Amino acid sequence: MRQLTVCLMMLLATAFAADKGLAGKYAGEWKSAGSGNGGTLHFTLEGPEKGTWKCEVTFSLDGNDVKTIMREVKVQEADAKVEFAYDFDVQGATVRSHLTGDWDGASFKGKYQSTLPDGSQVDAGTWTAVRELK
Repeated sequence: MRQLTVCLMMLLATAFAADKGLAGKYAGEWKSAGSGNGGTLHFTLEGPEKGTWKCEVTFSLDGNDVKTIMREVKVQEADAKVEFAYDFDVQGATVRSHLTGDWDGASFKGKYQSTLPDGSQVDAGTWTAVRELK
């Protein structure tokens, strides 16, 4: 009986630990600090495969889904932090957004900054996201 109890406890601990990993699908919102605009935010974290994380981000802008081209993904699982840089086109210009966020065990919360290729700031604000239910 004791062995069964120990095995069950180990199984539960393993399942709990696996759920704490940051890989998964997330849905949330972004909000501009300057204009007050906002919309939905979706991203998928995959990895790490051979130490490399992959991420895909889409967001809505003025009611339209915007596809992005990922440029940089950093995930610090031990500190529960993420950092993404991606490009997207809006009104004929390429914009780069840089997102940073912290996982608190239930959701990501963070900030973003969007710039033009010359470095001039286009927008900045906050974002949140929770893991999508399977």
